Amino acid sequence: MRLSTSTCIYFNRPDGTKAQITDSVERCAKAGYRVLDMNFHDCCVFDTPFKSDNWESWIRGIRKKADELGIEFSQGHSHFYNFCDPAVPNRDELDEYIRRGILAASILGIPWLVIHAATDFDSATPLKSSKEKTMEYLKSVLELAAEHNVGIAIENLWEMNISPKRRYTTTAEEVVDLVDTLSKDFDNVGVCWDVEHSGIMHQDIRKSLKLVGDRLKATHISDYIDIHEDHLLPFSGHINWPEVMQALRDIRYQGDFTYEIHRYTMRLPDELVQSALEHSVKVGNYLLNLSF
Repeated sequence: MRLSTSTCIYFNRPDGTKAQITDSVERCAKAGYRVLDMNFHDCCVFDTPFKSDNWESWIRGIRKKADELGIEFSQGHSHFYNFCDPAVPNRDELDEYIRRGILAASILGIPWLVIHAATDFDSATPLKSSKEKTMEYLKSVLELAAEHNVGIAIENLWEMNISPKRRYTTTAEEVVDLVDTLSKDFDNVGVCWDVEHSGIMHQDIRKSLKLVGDRLKATHISDYIDIHEDHLLPFSGHINWPEVMQALRDIRYQGDFTYEIHRYTMRLPDELVQSALEHSVKVGNYLLNLSF
């Protein structure tokens, strides 16, 4: 495993503004990161050049900056929305952002792009219907991704924020079933395991990852205090990190250990960000060096 972090580690600023992606790349490189995750979802829900007609040249500028700094992008996070809900407005626009994410992943050399399944909340058989509609939607996504040498990793989700409703793919069983069904027709589909999501759901990480096994292609690593204080640096909350590392080693995970900790620096003034990023590298290297 290599230590990696999402560009979201330096994006949300205390005054409500958003940092430039190239600034995040530069700060992360200075802190010691050599592998990054490109968060396209951030670029779609806030006002960024990714939403403009010049998005492709903007992405190429990010690639140029990364190459200059010796940075590799090993995964990315696609835009997502609940495509099972026919009432979602501007679907064509949202689908275009997902399409752009795949093309941008190819430009950045990203092998695995993370995406969410969707949930059919109005169905009397939500599990069955959600799986069928997610498969139908993802077929064209997987086809386009395959044309551009990009894999699609489906993420485990959480549902405590919508309880008592439940969300599709919150369990390893559901994610594995979805991926296994899709993999009958596509060889570019896998799993992204979000450690925090499974922690919030009080799932057994070792049993969950044992079920996922070699389907695991990407990770989202973060800690949490509660459902309102999440996406924190490891050892800031409730997750048992030695247990997580043992679970990843048990299945001989070959991918990267990728932070998704956008709340970590969002309240810090710029003067303190660089030292915080350097500390996050130390924490990550400590975890990767744990011996069992």
